[in-house]
Amino acid sequence: MRSFWVKWVRQFIILITSFALFALVGCSSPQYILAPFSPAASETADLFHIIFWIAVIIFILVEGLLVYFVIRYQRRAAEEHPEQYHGNTRLEITWTLVPALILAVVFAFTIRTMGQAGPTNPPGQGIPIQVVGHQWWWEIDYNDRKVLTASELHIPAGQIVNVALSSDNVIHSFWVPSLMGKTDVVPMHDNKTWLLSNQTGTYDGQCAEFCGTQHANMLFRVIVQSPEDFQAWLASQSAPPIEPAAESDEAKGKAILLNPNYKCVGCHTINGTNAQGVTGPNLTHFASRSCFAGCMFQNTTENLTRWLTNPQAMKPGNLMVINPLTPDEISALTAYLESLK
Repeated sequence: MRSFWVKWVRQFIILITSFALFALVGCSSPQYILAPFSPAASETADLFHIIFWIAVIIFILVEGLLVYFVIRYQRRAAEEHPEQYHGNTRLEITWTLVPALILAVVFAFTIRTMGQAGPTNPPGQGIPIQVVGHQWWWEIDYNDRKVLTASELHIPAGQIVNVALSSDNVIHSFWVPSLMGKTDVVPMHDNKTWLLSNQTGTYDGQCAEFCGTQHANMLFRVIVQSPEDFQAWLASQSAPPIEPAAESDEAKGKAILLNPNYKCVGCHTINGTNAQGVTGPNLTHFASRSCFAGCMFQNTTENLTRWLTNPQAMKPGNLMVINPLTPDEISALTAYLESLK
């Protein structure tokens, strides 16, 4: 009997330790569905809590009865087989109806939440934004391509943002756990979702559909600003890039970037220049972004230098093709890109 209890206690400790480790891993991630900062995310979190506690009660009841009956009715040495029972109609009806009623309750709460927080049911019309999934980064389009940025989606607090979603390659999934549930981004089939948050801050998003080598690093950020700050940001993004001073490192970097031999102009756009490529992110206000390469790296001089030296080493499989650059060319290009604010 003692060995029986030792075995159960050991398994219980392993189970609790595993749950604790999973909880710690979950808390370390900024993409946390139980930290809602929008009406839609709050509805989703509430549904999770309802289903979770229903499951906990069922688990405790079923496992408690199982343990009780195992201990209470275990066969002991020299005993005959315990009395057998079959065909208890009332019990069979009960354990059929009770789960059916529980599922009906869960279904009702789920349908209600889908109506309140579904991506196709915005509470109203608001600011239209187009988001395009590339491999492996997100393009954000404001005002019919008058403002194009990448990996950072700015929205005003307290205002609905209607997001049109499309893909130019494979299926992606647009997901900001603290603000909205997942919405598939399907080639040749536009989808839509909406965002609304009353609390300013930065919320991390993720592609939630396997899309290739760098799927896990296809990240983005939603930056919720006050309406005044959002309008100021939008105005700054609409302005032309700053022209570098003659003979400066920035001017040398601009000349390199605009030289067709270096291939940058074939993929990137800088407003007001001959760089009008559409394959890669728009670089007109690159320095105003806090991250790059699908928001995988912070926008620092060190990271940008490493990226221009060997982008494949930092993010294998990306589509950036670059001729080998000398240290001086990399320094000049870095200076120019950091001037594009």
